Order: sequence, then C-alpha cells, then structure tokens
Amino acid sequence: MRLAFDTSLLRSLPVEEAFEEISKAGYSHIEIGLTHFSASESTDEEAVSLRDALSRYHLDLAALCGIYPFSYPEEEVRAAGVQLYLKAIDRAQSLGCRLLISELNGDMDHRSESQLAFFKSFDEIRPHLEKTDVTLCFEAHPGDFVESNTLAVDLIRKVNSNQLRYLYCAPHSFILGRNIPEMIEYAKEVIGYVHIADSLRPEKTFFSGRYFPKVLPHQHLLPGLGDVDLKALVTALKKLNYDGFVTVNPFSHFDHPVESLKDSKSKTDALLN
Repeated sequence: MRLAFDTSLLRSLPVEEAFEEISKAGYSHIEIGLTHFSASESTDEEAVSLRDALSRYHLDLAALCGIYPFSYPEEEVRAAGVQLYLKAIDRAQSLGCRLLISELNGDMDHRSESQLAFFKSFDEIRPHLEKTDVTLCFEAHPGDFVESNTLAVDLIRKVNSNQLRYLYCAPHSFILGRNIPEMIEYAKEVIGYVHIADSLRPEKTFFSGRYFPKVLPHQHLLPGLGDVDLKALVTALKKLNYDGFVTVNPFSHFDHPVESLKDSKSKTDALLN
C-alpha cells in the first residue's frame, strides 16, 4: 500500500505552503482534493506551476479529484458533466497522473434513470480514458444514486472496463454496509483507491428532535476520533495484497490544519505498520 494525503485539509494555506507542510510531515504523494487546483478548469500555465511546486517539495501525484454531474438524468446537465470529465482526464494525463477520483452523484430519488445516465456517460468517455491510460475511480457518496458498497461494486463490474475502478471511502462505512472486511472482499476485483478518515455512527449525530435527515450523516475525522474500525480495513486490504493508494482525507480541524496533518501521519503510520 502507498500512503498519500488529500490537500483539502490545508485549504486555508497557499498551495506552496500546503505542499511544504505535507512534505515536512513525511508524505511523498498527494491527492489534489477540492482545493488548490481544478482538474477541469486549470490552464496550462497553472499546470506548469503545479508541476514545479510538486517537484520543489519532492511530491508526486497520487490522484486528481474532479466531481461533475455525470449521472444526472437531465440530458443537458449530464452532457455538461461529460465535457468536464474529458477536460479533467486531459489534465491528469498532462501532469503524468494516472488516477482521477470522483463520486457517482446522480439523483437518489431517480435511481434507475441515474444509472442509465451513468452508463451513457461512461460509454462516451471510455475511448478517451483508454487513449490517455487514465483510470477513473468512483466512490459511492451518501446522497448519490448508489450509496451501498454492494451496489456500487456491481455497477462497476457491469461496465467491465480496466479504466473504471472503485474507491472505498472509510468514513462512509456505516452507510456503505455493515461489515468492513466483507465489503472489501466483495470489492476485491475492482477496488482501485482507498480513502482513510474516521466517522461517528450516523445515529450519534443529532440534527433535530422532529426528524432524521434523508441523507445519513458522516464526518471525515482524524483516524481514531470516530467509530470506524480502521484496523479491520487495513487488515482486509493486506489480505488482498492491495498495492494501491491509501489516502488520508480528514475534513475536520480546519482551525489547526498543520497540527492535524502531522497527527494524521502518525496515526495512519501506526495503522499501517
């Protein structure tokens, strides 16, 4: 397994400072998350600047993140999402990055229609993925048209493409299913990326005394601050001889990101070793 860090936690820092802190914390790979760089909207000049900064701090790209409306039944929205993915794929290739990660998205109230939209969209970008040798890894995010591990894995298997893989996101575990080792075993043929962060069980998060939210809550806490059995996850991945990226992506503690970055490294090292 190869360890990486999602830059999203350091969104308050300029990109150079963020990269410097990640390197100083002991990481050698990063995922460009939802901040610092746009996979679909960046210019060539911005890409050169990013590549220079990575080199300066001895960092390599594990993945780029791009989340676009790929699976929505509305044709105009879906088609626009496809164009954004094509741009993101080109940018990943230009940076020498082989992985683009995303969410299945779609409309949870129109699951069948969203699934058809997903298949149509992937058929449209499949040739470009194969040409560029970029792999797209999708996670089932709470609120997507697919929220369970089993259904997400089945969806990806059905597409049957080497350029499409499954992203298992640990903080979604309580929504994805019940048993982490069983979910990893089920996904073994298509798993291509892993996010590590912690989360409380959904029932521990209070929203209102009058209703429970339609989309079950989760967090992206530092490892050890929630209820996810991360040790069981790592053990299951080792059993599969998983050799892909395990990327730490906490979204908590934005008020002291550098300290949280360092804490995440020591806690994840302890999990992996």
